Amino acid sequence: MIYAELAGGLGNQMFIYAFARALGLRCGEGVTLLDRQDWRGGAPAHTACALAALDLAPEVRILAEPGFAKQHLPRQNAAKALMIKYEQRRGLLARDWHGFEARCAPVLNLLGLHFATDGYTPVRRGPARDFLAWGYFQAEAYFAGCADAIRRELRAKQPPAGAVAAAIDAAAWPVALHLRRGDYARPENAILQVCTPAYYARAAAAVKAARPDAEVFVFSDDVDWARANLDTAGLPAQFVPRGDAVADLALMQRCRGFILSNSTYSWWAQYLAPAADAVWAPDRWYAHTKRTALYQPHWRLVETK
Repeated sequence: MIYAELAGGLGNQMFIYAFARALGLRCGEGVTLLDRQDWRGGAPAHTACALAALDLAPEVRILAEPGFAKQHLPRQNAAKALMIKYEQRRGLLARDWHGFEARCAPVLNLLGLHFATDGYTPVRRGPARDFLAWGYFQAEAYFAGCADAIRRELRAKQPPAGAVAAAIDAAAWPVALHLRRGDYARPENAILQVCTPAYYARAAAAVKAARPDAEVFVFSDDVDWARANLDTAGLPAQFVPRGDAVADLALMQRCRGFILSNSTYSWWAQYLAPAADAVWAPDRWYAHTKRTALYQPHWRLVETK
């Protein structure tokens, strides 16, 4: 059995699902996602399982039993805890951990653990009866071999309806602009404060130059702030009231153009959109030299400094 512990919000959980599901398909094994409710409000950060409204494969099980890994996967859990503690003490977001994690991967895989918070680190299933995955797995390379299945399973069970969906469908060339504030605006998360109003103004200007007929639909966890601070370069803009995370993501997927924030939620919107024509993204994901494997070849990068 392959187990993976959920962490973070919807975007991160979708990457964890995609990693575990792809590994399960490759190895012909079942997958159980562990919903760590005991991590809520603590570190590692976890909100709540947000996957229920997605069209997940029926053979993927979600288990809300906080002590499961410690009780049933003691060796893997102990190694995971040591890795988390080591990186947190030295600053999980303060440095690029990919090289360190890649060097540790062969030994950890033999123990039945894959640990990857940064970049793409290939996984080998190893001989352990049960296998535990912990990390964020933010790279398409983890599931590229079964991308069609992942796209199908990570779409909302219920397609969006209502006035916003109708407006997107009626627009000549709808653009989803995602602006994330929330936890990103906290002083301790300065490394994530990349997508400034100036970035969005440059991105909107680039959209207008490419598609003068574009109409912008703004999705944000702080719509009032977005309305007061965003410059859409004269393009008509509709500021969408914040709704359910899955429903808003499904609305974004109806668009043809995308202006991304440095957020996995943005990433999935453009990845799952069946008619995506163009994506404008920040030219850096972090405020320092920490790297990411999220960039895709067709993205158009916009200066953030």
